[in-house]
Amino acid sequence: MNPRDRIKMLGVGLAGLGGVSIAQAQSQGHVPATPISNQPWKVVMQISDSIEQAYEGLINIQNVLELDPKMQFVVVGYGKAIHFLLNGTKTPQGALFSGLIGSLANKGVQFKACQNTLTFSKIPLSRVTLEATLVPAGVYEIVKLQSEGYYYIKP
Repeated sequence: MNPRDRIKMLGVGLAGLGGVSIAQAQSQGHVPATPISNQPWKVVMQISDSIEQAYEGLINIQNVLELDPKMQFVVVGYGKAIHFLLNGTKTPQGALFSGLIGSLANKGVQFKACQNTLTFSKIPLSRVTLEATLVPAGVYEIVKLQSEGYYYIKP
């Protein structure tokens, strides 16, 4: 059974326990997140595979911030996906990443670009979006943030 089928089965089971049908549960709309701590959660997201992964990850962050605006995100870009942090790069849907990045930065999301990747790929630093700060090595930055209590996510 694939993961989506498992989630559907879980939803059916949970709906049955509460006496609510799936249709009723879906029609109730937005379900607020219940924090388990009074401190905001800190999350580091690795974006290193592709432009598609970058878009998916940023949309995930956008959705999570709607549930819990206090969550803190740091997005670390490197490897094949570094281009999402460069001026002029478009999402798979054809919009500029800079709009999505700017919107998320205004909500407190931090963006970090790997200088090793930029150097290896011969990408001028002037192409990096203004919202991104340079870090010496993307992997090192992720490990450092995890040691500081950040949760790790890779979409």
